[in-house]
Amino acid sequence: MLFRAIVSKKKESVKKAIILGTVILVLSFVVLGLFSSNVFAQEVANKESAKADPLALGLKYIGAALAVGIAAVGAGIAVGPIGVSAISVIAEKPEMLGTSLIFIGLAEGIAIYGIAIAVLIMFVI
Repeated sequence: MLFRAIVSKKKESVKKAIILGTVILVLSFVVLGLFSSNVFAQEVANKESAKADPLALGLKYIGAALAVGIAAVGAGIAVGPIGVSAISVIAEKPEMLGTSLIFIGLAEGIAIYGIAIAVLIMFVI
């Protein structure tokens, strides 16, 4: 719905789509919060039994994979237009190579943050 509204470029439909999306997001967080208190209320007797829980271990792996995957997709989305612009600038002014590589490196830093979060999830949490 949001994409259709953006493509149609009508301000009213874009506003409605954004408001609807925000309401759905808030309601989903409220529902998630209501039901998660029952699920996570039980304390673990000791840390060793928590580490041996296969569900917790699987969720840890999924969380680490999502951190790396989403960060890599974000970096790819960022590097695409920056890379095109950098190539066109280098074609016109070869002396701008260093500056354009800095901007590409900054965009690729997003993926490094994802890897750092995944390492924290796997070994610290």
